[in-house]
Order: sequence, then C-alpha cells, then structure tokens
Amino acid sequence: MAAATIIVPVVLGVTQVYKTTFGGKKRLPIINLIIGMVIGGLWAMSFAPNELVTFIWGGALSGMAAGGFYDLGVNLKEIAVSKGEGDR
Repeated sequence: MAAATIIVPVVLGVTQVYKTTFGGKKRLPIINLIIGMVIGGLWAMSFAPNELVTFIWGGALSGMAAGGFYDLGVNLKEIAVSKGEGDR
C-alpha cells in the first residue's frame, strides 16, 4: 500500500488535466476512482504482476483520497474567503 501514497498525487495531476481539458466537475469523483484504479493496475503490471488485485484496490483508495484532498482544499478556501481571510 506504500504505492498508494505515490498514486494520489498522480491522480490529482491527471484529474486536473481532465478538468482543464473537458471542464465539468460533476463527474470528478468517479473519474478519480477510475484513474486511480487504472494507475494502480499499471503499477502492479510493472512492479508486482502477481498482486494485481491488491494494487487495483489501492488505486481505488488513492482515487477516493485524491477526491477528498481536492474537496478539502476547496472547502478550506471557501471558509477562508467567507471569514474575510482571502489571499493573505
């Protein structure tokens, strides 16, 4: 599961590219999940082919974590703006 910590920033980056290319934030959670699973599967095929299911599961968790980190950042920014702390 150490690979999951590496997969999270990759999923965030790929999701950001998707978001700027295609727009629309409505499907980002499922996009994060799918991208995480694909990257986890590719990681497993590269480094540990006999643990494919484990790495796909780790990729799914990484995708969900990436979505959570994004939402956390957006929510913290909205709270700061609403309190008048803006761009300090």
